[in-house]
Amino acid sequence: MATSLFIEHHANGLAFYINGDLQFDTADEALYHEYLVIPTIALAVQRFPENDLRVLICGGGDGLAARDVLRFSQVSHIDLVDCNPEVLELANTAFKPYNTGSLENDRVTVYPQEALEFVSTVADNSYHAIICDFTYPTCPEDTTIYSREWFQQINRVLISGGTISTNGVSPENRSNGFWCLYQTLLSAGLKAKPLQLEIPSFHSHGYGNWGFFLGSQAQIIASEIEAIVFPEDLETLTHEKLFQTFVFSEEIANSRHDVTIHTLECPQLFYYLLNPSFELTEKENAGKTINFLDIQESGTAILGSRDLLKLESMAQAWLEQMYESSASPDAQPNISKLLPVQHRYHSPKMTREGLAYLRHLLGEIDLSRLLNTLLERSQELPPKIAGELKQLAEKIRAGQPIVNLPPKTAEFLMMLSVTLLMANLLTPDAVFAKGYSSGTSSGYSSGTSSGYSSGSSIYYADGYINWELKILGLVLIGIGGSWLSNIFNPSDSNNDE
Repeated sequence: MATSLFIEHHANGLAFYINGDLQFDTADEALYHEYLVIPTIALAVQRFPENDLRVLICGGGDGLAARDVLRFSQVSHIDLVDCNPEVLELANTAFKPYNTGSLENDRVTVYPQEALEFVSTVADNSYHAIICDFTYPTCPEDTTIYSREWFQQINRVLISGGTISTNGVSPENRSNGFWCLYQTLLSAGLKAKPLQLEIPSFHSHGYGNWGFFLGSQAQIIASEIEAIVFPEDLETLTHEKLFQTFVFSEEIANSRHDVTIHTLECPQLFYYLLNPSFELTEKENAGKTINFLDIQESGTAILGSRDLLKLESMAQAWLEQMYESSASPDAQPNISKLLPVQHRYHSPKMTREGLAYLRHLLGEIDLSRLLNTLLERSQELPPKIAGELKQLAEKIRAGQPIVNLPPKTAEFLMMLSVTLLMANLLTPDAVFAKGYSSGTSSGYSSGTSSGYSSGSSIYYADGYINWELKILGLVLIGIGGSWLSNIFNPSDSNNDE
């Protein structure tokens, strides 16, 4: 994916964006970096008073985190690894007045490469402190550096008793994603403490309170935090303010037990970021808080069993729902697992509104008339398929749930329907059930007689329309729609039986 960098100059300095996402604003970046850097390094200084400290910064190519690490005279060397050479260039030019030339400091060595690749070559027990300052994940590949495997590597190169800090996501707006990271850190053998902070520029962009994690192989306790010594001339951080960042409302904190662990083999984080199902409920826990410095807990999450953004997992979820709805007609389905948001610009609000419209739309369908139309058009299909469709239509018209069809037939129909829905979610203008593309020969593969397929798209030349496929697509959409209608209105289907 191409990376777009943008600098916006304003009266208080500048704001830096990557692919349209705010990375920092010089008006308040000190707030972010002091909470990310200072507690971690100060704790390492306290735990290793006789040592010259070695520090690793992963990401942070803007040089701002390195600036704050260099406040500590006890740090003898910093390795900084960042894969974006353009950001590293900006650190030595446009950002230099703000990072005070940190990347040119004699104590800093810069490695322009992927962090996971770099860390995998580092010897065990190499660093007293590690800081992860990555960009917000905008695609599944970006979540590699938030996986359990990544944090296991971090744990491996960390000296026993050393400390780490990592930026997270918003516990306020992406609660399940935030706690997924928390449980992933715990599963990697790190005693993690969550923090949250209000950063005005992030709030103005709708990001919500921002989250961090402070961790170590050894427990971090309140008295230890009380005793750490901060450098002079900090702009925002104080002991009193730091203690407040460990406090979360119970409404948000309780969802930490409802997530699964993010791994490379079975990614979970990006699904949580796109589908933040957590919503503040009524006032049951209002006003109650949890101070994570007061508790010591181990991970409670399990490994994810499937990547919910993949077609295979979605089809499996639909099949499970099909049988569960038959066994427990009143059970409410988890719509986010049946129709998960697949793109970051497709917000949960859009999903809710789309499903509400779909429910209304399905309620308008005259199923009997639809079936009659389908059967009329099916006469153009081969006799065997037309006959099977007629039997299927009779069963649906008789009120038989699709689950009562022969299992293989029901499963086959469901998977085809889900494939169409998935294709609509991913490429809404290119699936064959919506018709055909232009009648030009552009993109047409020479040597074929009537058309060709590419992925989920089917194109036809010279205006030719494959009516058999169109009818089959319409039939499957109709069947999938009627089944989806049953999910939304289980009581109606029960009454029909």
